[in-house]
Amino acid sequence: MSQRIAERCLHWTLLFSALILCLTRFAYLRADFPNHSPWMIDQAKFTDEGWWASAAVRHFLVGRWQVPGDYNPAPVVPVWPVLLTLVFQVTGVSITAVRAVSVSLSIATVALVYFLVRRYHVSPTLASLAALLLAASSFAFAFSRLATLDTIIVFEWTLLMWVASYAAPLRIWPVLALGIGIPVMVLTKTTALVLLPAILWLLWKKSPRAILAVIAIAGIVMATYLFLVLRSRYADDFHYFFDINALASVEIRRTGSFLLQLFQHGMWIDHVLYPTAVAALLLSLRWCRQLWRNPLFTACWIALLGDAVYILRRQDDYAPRYFLVMLVPVIITVIITLQEWRIRSRKMAALLAATLGVAVVLDTLQVFGFLAHRQYQFYGAAKSIQAIVDADPSVHRLLLGTSGDQLALMVGIPSINDGYSSQDLDKKVMVYRPGWYVGWNDPDEDILDSLSAYRLDEVANFPVFDRKDRDRLKLYRMVPLKEAQQ
Repeated sequence: MSQRIAERCLHWTLLFSALILCLTRFAYLRADFPNHSPWMIDQAKFTDEGWWASAAVRHFLVGRWQVPGDYNPAPVVPVWPVLLTLVFQVTGVSITAVRAVSVSLSIATVALVYFLVRRYHVSPTLASLAALLLAASSFAFAFSRLATLDTIIVFEWTLLMWVASYAAPLRIWPVLALGIGIPVMVLTKTTALVLLPAILWLLWKKSPRAILAVIAIAGIVMATYLFLVLRSRYADDFHYFFDINALASVEIRRTGSFLLQLFQHGMWIDHVLYPTAVAALLLSLRWCRQLWRNPLFTACWIALLGDAVYILRRQDDYAPRYFLVMLVPVIITVIITLQEWRIRSRKMAALLAATLGVAVVLDTLQVFGFLAHRQYQFYGAAKSIQAIVDADPSVHRLLLGTSGDQLALMVGIPSINDGYSSQDLDKKVMVYRPGWYVGWNDPDEDILDSLSAYRLDEVANFPVFDRKDRDRLKLYRMVPLKEAQQ
């Protein structure tokens, strides 16, 4: 009886600790992505939030989702901008609101992980440990507070895995939920396709006949959406998105070096959990093969393999955020391994439990370090740019720049993109006549050539972030040369 009470106390203690760590993600949402973090090279911290939210932001700033000739990704990935459009109806355009939505989804994922592993006979105490590992993750902390598509994809995948666990013959609701949920996941981020085999594996283990029904419903939903969008004014934007995201040709001779990079960059997931999961995989192949009898264990490794293939296919174009979807499968595999080892080997289980305890402590310390040393350089620069633009009403209130959409989300100044454009930049500039150019460090020669009809007068220079190639945000007034010569 005393052991049962101790287990129950530990269970609730771990869950309460997970809740506290989850709530810390809401603190200081305007703060910059942590400088000098292990993921400092990720360029999403100054572009992606604005890009993926751009349709919703434009809806409120200029009255329409699409800016003809500009970068308009919403027709391909409409789920996130539609959700934000609903949010902005209440909050107005707000970077804090967007990040709060992302954080909320990340917290929901923590709860889903708990319920998912419980569906596969993991004890309440270990299920709460899985929740704590995810809640404490500094990787998840940093990227959940950056409103990119990766956090919502992790949430959707975990949700669909949980739904698949309820599949059974003659049970209709999981089939309908998966048939609709899978297209929603793909229309949130196209690369979510690599996670689909893991969901179908769980579904096949529960109800093989349901797979055909799910595929049929998902196919109808996707075909209907494609039929509509490809016959709309968004068709050109749809095709352009895939043109610019086409993968480079495979360099077979460099496959070995790419594999090594992939293995090394796995440490972005977690310096303790990642090597622990790899060790558990190796041991499961020889000593503890019964782990593979658990469908969830197998499904997680299918998901990990799918994402690894996608990352490897990008060759050396790696970004830490691509590894975020690996975090939940890694945590689930080590928890299922611990559950099995508690039966087979008490010593191995104790060693693994201690290792996971170290991971929680190290991640928690890093999270509180991020909060204690928070910075607002990017947000401060955005507010300064807003003040400068507002103080000069004679100049057209339109920003041009790769980070323009990010600034539009942060301070509400309309923008167009200089990096991605279905129309030549020099022609687009002549159509929209932006008054301000925002760039990182010095403008590229290609940009200067496209802006040859303008003189760029540097107005402000802000130190932002921690990489030499992206550490100075510069604001220029765009003066038409015809006006300058008068």
